[in-house]
Amino acid sequence: MQSNKWTTLMIAYHNTLTLIDNDSAAQEALNKALQLARKTKAKVTALKINRPNNNLLSRLGLIPENALDPMLFVKKLINQYQRQGVEIEVKQLNNVKDHIALIDESTRRHYDLIIINNQHHSLLKEVMPSRESHLLRDSALPIMIVGNKHWQPHGHILTALETTESNFEHNQLNQSLLDDTQQLSRLLNSDIHLVNCYQLENWSMAVTADSHHRSDEEQKQQHWQRLLDKAKHYQLKREHLHLEQGLPDHVIPNVAHKCNANLLVIGAGEHHGLISELKGHTSAVIIDQLKCDILAIKPQLH
Repeated sequence: MQSNKWTTLMIAYHNTLTLIDNDSAAQEALNKALQLARKTKAKVTALKINRPNNNLLSRLGLIPENALDPMLFVKKLINQYQRQGVEIEVKQLNNVKDHIALIDESTRRHYDLIIINNQHHSLLKEVMPSRESHLLRDSALPIMIVGNKHWQPHGHILTALETTESNFEHNQLNQSLLDDTQQLSRLLNSDIHLVNCYQLENWSMAVTADSHHRSDEEQKQQHWQRLLDKAKHYQLKREHLHLEQGLPDHVIPNVAHKCNANLLVIGAGEHHGLISELKGHTSAVIIDQLKCDILAIKPQLH
C-alpha cells in the first residue's frame, strides 16, 4: 500500500506521559500508552494524582475506600506490560489539576507524547476551558486524546490536512502529519485516509464583476488536485481521499464516522493546521463528536 522509501522510518515517540484515571477501572489512556510503548520500545510515565475521596458511599462507610482505588487494576496492568519488557514509572502527586501536572512534568523531563482520556464535556460544562483545551493551547507536545474504542487491526487512520496555505511552515506541518500517520499505520496495522474541507469563494456580494472569478467546480478541482499532490508519495487509493465542502467541525466527524476511523491525526496550533482555533469551542465540538481517538500534532516540534 505504501511506498518503500517510508519503510525505514521509526516512530519518534520514545517517552510517553499519561495519567492514571481516578474514576475508571478501564484506564483507557494508560492502556493505550502501554500498547503503543510495547510496539515502539518506549518508556511510559504515569501520573497518579491523589485527591480527597468525595464519594458519598465511602464517606458514609458503606463501601471500603480501597474498593474505589484504581491502583488495584493499574498494578495488574503495569505488571502485565512489564513482563513484556515495557519500562513504566508511576509518579504520585497530591491534589493538583490534571493539565497543570502534565505541563509541569513535561517541562522537567523530556517527553515526546502526552496521552489523556477523552472526558466528553457537555456544552454546559464548557464555560471554563477543558483539560484538553488547556493542553492543546499550552503544551508544545503532541496530544493523544483517547476513548474506549479499541484499536482494531486492519482499521483506518484518518488524517486531516489543510491545503489552502502554501507557506513553508504550514507545508512542514502537513508533512509531519503525513509522516506520523505513515508510521502509526504500520504500528497499528491500519490503512490511511486523508480528508480536506474547503469553503467556496462567494461572489454574490461583489460590487463589480471580475473575470478571474472561478466557478464552484473549478474551485473544487483545485482543492482536489492539492489533495492528490499531498497523497502521491503514499500510494493511497482514490477512495481513501475525502474532499468535502464545509466547516472542519462538521466535515471531520462525519468523515471519521463514515470510514470508521480508529484514530484522527490533526494539526493543532496558533494559525496553523486545519483548525487554527483548536482551543476553546471548536476543539470541544470536534473532540466531543468523535468516537475515535485523536492525535493533535503541534508545529513547534517540526
